[in-house]
Amino acid sequence: MDPITGLLIGAIGLALAATATVVFWHRILEWGEKNVFPWFERHLPTIAPYVRKAFSRIDNVVTSVRRTVKEAWNKVSQYLLKQVVELNRQTSNTWVQQVTSWVIENSGYNNKPPVKEIRTEQEVSWDDLPEDVRKTFLRQQQSSFQKDVTEIRKQEMVLAS
Repeated sequence: MDPITGLLIGAIGLALAATATVVFWHRILEWGEKNVFPWFERHLPTIAPYVRKAFSRIDNVVTSVRRTVKEAWNKVSQYLLKQVVELNRQTSNTWVQQVTSWVIENSGYNNKPPVKEIRTEQEVSWDDLPEDVRKTFLRQQQSSFQKDVTEIRKQEMVLAS
């Protein structure tokens, strides 16, 4: 595996894990403000300030993670033009996952760096498929799926703002 591919895979993995926290944090804070804080103030007022302080400290960490994820995505998106994941059913328990990435090679030759297509393929068991793929297959018997990962990540970054 060349260094660019390794860097992209690592950065995308980090972004995926942290994005879930970042995206849902606004909802968690809203839930805290509407439900948790009032409940503690009403039923356990002596520890209510500690609950607020805990949320505040967690918010500081999540905000830092949010910034880091955005910075990482901004860096990755300078080189990763597009990434598409295709899943195709082979047998009842085996699917083939093909990831095609179009990346800018940082060769430094001229003002128009070359675009490289990187294609990886691996077998995936039914249990390791994303939940939405399994649901769609069971409901509609659709045996082929395609997702534009870069577009999904862009939308998640907008939600995280």
